[in-house]
Amino acid sequence: MARFTEQELRYLRILNELQDATEVQVFYEERGDIEEAVGEAPNAFALLEEWHGIRLAPELQRVFLRFDGISSHWSFTRGESSLSGEFSLRHLSAAMFATGEHLIHEEVDAERRVLYSEFRIFDEHPRTGAGTLAALRVPPTATGLLSPEIWYYDSSDSELRLDLDYAQYLDTLLVTKGTNGWQYLYADVDLTDTGLGGVADDLSTMLDVFPKLFPAYDYSDLRARLEERL
Repeated sequence: MARFTEQELRYLRILNELQDATEVQVFYEERGDIEEAVGEAPNAFALLEEWHGIRLAPELQRVFLRFDGISSHWSFTRGESSLSGEFSLRHLSAAMFATGEHLIHEEVDAERRVLYSEFRIFDEHPRTGAGTLAALRVPPTATGLLSPEIWYYDSSDSELRLDLDYAQYLDTLLVTKGTNGWQYLYADVDLTDTGLGGVADDLSTMLDVFPKLFPAYDYSDLRARLEERL
């Protein structure tokens, strides 16, 4: 059996944290097998270059996950306060085959068609049913070392480029536990805009209850980002 990396252990720990937290109900979780065929990060990154012609920046290797899937769908309730979240991650090798072509339909303009075709989806939320996902953007003409743009797609609110890289996304997911809409904290948005009030409320609730539920994490940056967007 493959030995878990430190990053993989971090993700197993957050599944345990959600299971153990009072007032949190876990509806679904997945602790997928380790994909031993792709090897550890250096070998996997070499295969990505060989198979797809993509030279990913080596600093992204720190957060490489080999699970064939790791997921959680949960909700929190305390009195009148409620919160829910989901993440469903696939490893980078699998993400290269998960394009955004299915997002393209006849009403999508030419610019978005190009954008969606360059998506490589690594985080989805199928059980929430919100039509959201996160993707790396991998241009077909990428040369040199690449740290792909990260995009968040919301079927009700178009798509947003996020102000973080792949490693930062996975690190932040450990803190937010996949709280619905956490990605808006890294987007150029005003959360007081019509349609985003529910997101703002959820993120405020998260930052109110998570420091007590999960005190091992630092929420100061997330709190500052929320204040900047209100």
